[in-house]
Amino acid sequence: MKYTRWIVTLTLFTAIALTGCTEKQRHEYSHWKSDLIGLKRRIALYSATGTPIKSWEGRYKIEIRDGVARFIHDGKAVVISGTFIIEEL
Repeated sequence: MKYTRWIVTLTLFTAIALTGCTEKQRHEYSHWKSDLIGLKRRIALYSATGTPIKSWEGRYKIEIRDGVARFIHDGKAVVISGTFIIEEL
């Protein structure tokens, strides 16, 4: 009887947890996935006048610190600064 209660309680808790996924949990999952394998993104670098200089598209883990973005593209480290836009696809 005790074992059955434990199974029912665990099943109910799991069902509630899976159906009640909040925005915060989705955001946390996105960060975890980004840190683990990277997210599919498009990165565009622009000049001071707003014309596109270069863009990259792929699955990237990006580190942004002090206005500088760092990521790996085709096995090479890319460091960009200035005006850039990072889109999650």
